[in-house]
Amino acid sequence: MKLGEVAARLEQFDEELTIYAARPWTIDSEASLKVNEDHTTRPVDGLDYFLEVNIAVEVIETWSVHRPGEVPTTAERCEAIVFYADNDCYLVPGGYG
Repeated sequence: MKLGEVAARLEQFDEELTIYAARPWTIDSEASLKVNEDHTTRPVDGLDYFLEVNIAVEVIETWSVHRPGEVPTTAERCEAIVFYADNDCYLVPGGYG
């Protein structure tokens, strides 16, 4: 599965799952979803810890709040969650927050 596919279908996944993805994180990065029982950021199956699904969903919700009436494309969804994973802050118009 690709990170873009995960971003496109976030709301379909159990929010308890963690996303792991190959670096550099892009829409085309290999990705998988696993239960992170240890709550660590260790790599799993050769993929780096990326984000928990519940946080990624929150990132997309925040993206939408800052862009009323807009529906993010898969590329925009992926850009927003990668930005959050890299910077620990939201991608908002005119900067970050």
